[in-house]
Amino acid sequence: MEGNDISFGSPLAQATVFEGVIASPPGTSPRYILSKARSDWEATIRLWKPNDKPLRSLVDCVNRLQIGTDVITFLHQEAEEPIYQWLVRKGVRTTVLWYPSMNEYKEDVQYNMGLKVVYVADQEDAKILGMKARVVGPTTTWSV
Repeated sequence: MEGNDISFGSPLAQATVFEGVIASPPGTSPRYILSKARSDWEATIRLWKPNDKPLRSLVDCVNRLQIGTDVITFLHQEAEEPIYQWLVRKGVRTTVLWYPSMNEYKEDVQYNMGLKVVYVADQEDAKILGMKARVVGPTTTWSV
């Protein structure tokens, strides 16, 4: 609790996109293509490769700094739980949210005043989200 604020949780909030920021797909691996075609999201997500520096930034923000951080995915609604389990195995427990598109996510971002920054993988997504977006490559850390 700070001042007269009686709410629980972090006064700061941020979000990061799973695809391209936190992890990268394995490319054209036959196992990946087959598991994705079968909608076996547990097997599909297990094949994704962690992007070391952004993942370390996420772990640091959630575990040490206790900043409320959502992980956003656009893969499939059924991928939320496998992504959450993937993150738990990497040492971080945080919310995973699915959106059908970046444009639909933008609608929620514009009304979420507590959300300070959204880490995205490319300039195209940053243009959609506007001022709250920051581009983070797979070999880049971020800081609050």
